[in-house]
Amino acid sequence: MVRLREIAGPDLYRRNPFRVIGLATNAKPAQVRAQRHLLLGALELGSGTVPGDRRLALPRPPTAQEVRAAFDALERADHRLVDELFWWWGEPGACGCPAELHEVHDDAVEAHAKALDTETDEDLWVDAADAWMDALDHPRFWDHVRHRMKVLSDRRMDESTVSGLGQALPGALLVPQVALAGTRPRLAGLLDTWDVPAALVDDARRTAAAPTSRRIDELVEEVHTLLVDSANRAAADRVDELPALAELLEELAPHARYRWSARQRNRTAVMLNNCGLALKTTDLPRAVALMRRALAFVVEQSDRATIEDNLATTPTPRWDQQQPAHGQNPVLSPRWPSNLAVFAAFIAAVTAFLSGLLDAPTWLTVVAAVLFSWLPMRVITAGWYRSMGDVTTFVVGGLAFVGGWWAYRELPFAALAPFLWSCLAFTLVSPFVYALVADGRNHR
Repeated sequence: MVRLREIAGPDLYRRNPFRVIGLATNAKPAQVRAQRHLLLGALELGSGTVPGDRRLALPRPPTAQEVRAAFDALERADHRLVDELFWWWGEPGACGCPAELHEVHDDAVEAHAKALDTETDEDLWVDAADAWMDALDHPRFWDHVRHRMKVLSDRRMDESTVSGLGQALPGALLVPQVALAGTRPRLAGLLDTWDVPAALVDDARRTAAAPTSRRIDELVEEVHTLLVDSANRAAADRVDELPALAELLEELAPHARYRWSARQRNRTAVMLNNCGLALKTTDLPRAVALMRRALAFVVEQSDRATIEDNLATTPTPRWDQQQPAHGQNPVLSPRWPSNLAVFAAFIAAVTAFLSGLLDAPTWLTVVAAVLFSWLPMRVITAGWYRSMGDVTTFVVGGLAFVGGWWAYRELPFAALAPFLWSCLAFTLVSPFVYALVADGRNHR
């Protein structure tokens, strides 16, 4: 069923030839030719518009290229037979069908087309699934298709055509939903509303989840390579993307239902744990946070036990993000020069804005420095900042020291007073603010 595979997608109804050109599905060849001459002639002259379908107009007027493509599709009888499935059958005529058959079919087309046109109302998807199942369950549904095949009279079509369409149509109806589920994962769950064989729904979910699953594969391999190369901080930064992917995969294919999805979820947990272990001696709070996140995704009990053991043997992190070496003052971590530069730049910016530009009193500058002290703490706990090398941190700190010394020598004390008072207040509250910010990151 080449034509069915070709048109199955989010534009299933938007590109339907009958909807584009506004003709009935039982239009005779002479009517099609006359309409083609009329519409294309008017479009070429720029003196007309395409009326389209009156019952359900297109979201936007079709282009001349789309109109031409619609007429071209109707020139092949085997293609036209498939396109007729996805537009109005209207009032029964020579087909001899009962009126309710055409009604349930057209209701299904309308509900499904509206769901794809609006892309926001989830109830429409449920209505479309129910309506299409009602149509396909009607005992005379395929009799109408056989009648239309005889009318179109093409030697490429026979009873095997009808049989093939009957087998392929239920799966094709799921394709538009599958295509949209990558960006709207709720639609994957609504696939279960289709009363089709379970294998079709399972295949549809796997197809919808395939891009996310591949991204997990790629990211796991990338993180593993970084860990092997001892690029532990870079690995931890990259592994931060895995939880969101695992959550998306869970919506597309719940791990309790699909073993392959459970395997991907467990791989996410293992990578989080491995990155946590790699950071135990250099960034204890982040290491603990990664292992705690791993517990939220682990599926295999053996891996859960391993992660729990790792956490049990890991010391409770202190407020300082840097795990000090033996005998080292925890406050004087390898990044202390750049930390001071960040703090000084923050306080200088607050002072310059409030005291310099707005001429605010010193007490207001001090209050602002305290209230917004979380901003520089967010910077020094960020992954990109923690990944900076020691040389970079000392260079940044050195430049800040030079700038600060220049300001001290050149500026009068009256100008420096708001800055110095703000520095004092910031110094008093910074350990507590840092602890709050670090704890928030650790429990994300």
